[in-house]
Amino acid sequence: MEFNVLIGGEAGQGMFSVELELTEILSRLGYRFFATKNYMSRIRGGHNFHMVRVADRPVHALSGRPWDMVIAMDSGEAERRHRPSLGESGVFIGADRVGQIEAEAKGSFQDVTATSTILVGLILAFIGANPAAVREAATDETVRSALAKGRDFAARWELAARMPIAPNKVDHCKLDGNQALALGALLGGCQFVAGYPMTPATSILHYFATVAAEIPVHFEQAEDEIAALNMALGASYAGLRSMVATSGGGFALMTEAVSLAGMTETPIVIIDAQRPGPATGLPTRTEQGDLNFVLHAGHGEFPRVIFAPGSIEEAIALARRAFDVADRWQVPVFILTDQYLADSVQIMEGRVPTKMLRRDYPVFEAGYRRYEITDDGVSPLTYPGLSEARVEVDSDEHTEDGKITEDLDLRVRMVEKRLRKLEGLHRETVMPSRFGDQKAKTILISWGSNRLIVNEAVEALQDEGIAVASVHFGQVWPLTPKMARGLSRKRLICIENNATGQFAQLLRRELGLKVAQRILKYNGECFTVAELVEQVKKIIS
Repeated sequence: MEFNVLIGGEAGQGMFSVELELTEILSRLGYRFFATKNYMSRIRGGHNFHMVRVADRPVHALSGRPWDMVIAMDSGEAERRHRPSLGESGVFIGADRVGQIEAEAKGSFQDVTATSTILVGLILAFIGANPAAVREAATDETVRSALAKGRDFAARWELAARMPIAPNKVDHCKLDGNQALALGALLGGCQFVAGYPMTPATSILHYFATVAAEIPVHFEQAEDEIAALNMALGASYAGLRSMVATSGGGFALMTEAVSLAGMTETPIVIIDAQRPGPATGLPTRTEQGDLNFVLHAGHGEFPRVIFAPGSIEEAIALARRAFDVADRWQVPVFILTDQYLADSVQIMEGRVPTKMLRRDYPVFEAGYRRYEITDDGVSPLTYPGLSEARVEVDSDEHTEDGKITEDLDLRVRMVEKRLRKLEGLHRETVMPSRFGDQKAKTILISWGSNRLIVNEAVEALQDEGIAVASVHFGQVWPLTPKMARGLSRKRLICIENNATGQFAQLLRRELGLKVAQRILKYNGECFTVAELVEQVKKIIS
């Protein structure tokens, strides 16, 4: 059993408040749910809609099935767009009924914003939420009264318990993708964050700005993106695990500093929350179009690592891991996310890892050489002020003790030293996760945020007797032969939110894997489970 509701209207009408309050109470009551949103790049007006899926089992994607309820906050656009996708027995709450709720909010609470809470109460009544439990989950008496008004409307309109769903009390926490990345960064020992606000990465920065007064991490809002990355590199040089977060347009300004990190071998973590480009593109929608850009960003040749988490758990784990990898190999580590994962709210069952990683602070004496040539390419790393060791770094090619050089033979040795790190990075790759019957001849390949959408599509296809499985790449660079084990003789279908199949091309170039078909979407919206099921069935047939 599941329930799917869409709340649509103009920005400023309170749809986001409905989502926030509804998911918070659902979480407290023990419901399993998934929520995401589609919003325009404006403060007021336009057309936004928020989507929530509640089920009696874990769900982590939009189903793509007809809506069980559509709530239209405006007088026309939401109905025009979304009423046609309402199920046969679905319920439409139009502007007239929303107007009645607004009148109740003004009359009973002298506050039109109480409309959002009343709507939450109506939705909870629709799925049969226990009124006593709802009351206990509310934060204060005003909220309790507004939720009760929502139950009254549901009873008046004969909507109460129309689609009952039982909660399932399990240990869990509620996070969106950006919160998960921020938490993972803290667990990775992050001590310094810099950035310039840019959708959809801004909430990562907001998180650190909010908690900086209580935990040992410093947040700095820079004047622009290149300043942000240069600040973070300076903090890393001084001994702090450091990070920046931005989107594709902001990252474009950072690329000179990315090369600086490569030459100075300074550990750094960079989050790129992707959105459709080029230029400003669709600044509040989703896409996976920055893979090639991030892979090749910065002039010159130097090692890097690129992670692309596909779930809340993986976002925490890979963000945490990124800081250790950056420190150990003294390279930039990138985390590719996107608007869909960044803004989607999900339940993570089980416990969050609590062990915090930390940077080592080795002490060296006089004679220390920052760029000592070693067998594995990793030079000893320490920080100014710990001892008499001079920590000299340079953006020019340099000698082992950090002084500028134009010795061409030494240049070759330094390039080879830096590139030798790839051998160690290849040994430490994060292997792809596999789902479903791996004996199936058809494998759905995904990377980044599509992981759980694809996995649910695999389950649906298997229920129809279609043998498929999935392989998800949480690390997209470097790619190693062991990551392709068992895939060369399969029919591979690569699923990506871009127009050119960037990851499919990378698999062919690096691993010799030929992708038979691609399912690509680049209109700024995420895939749904039903959409993928239909497209895979067409390909297979």
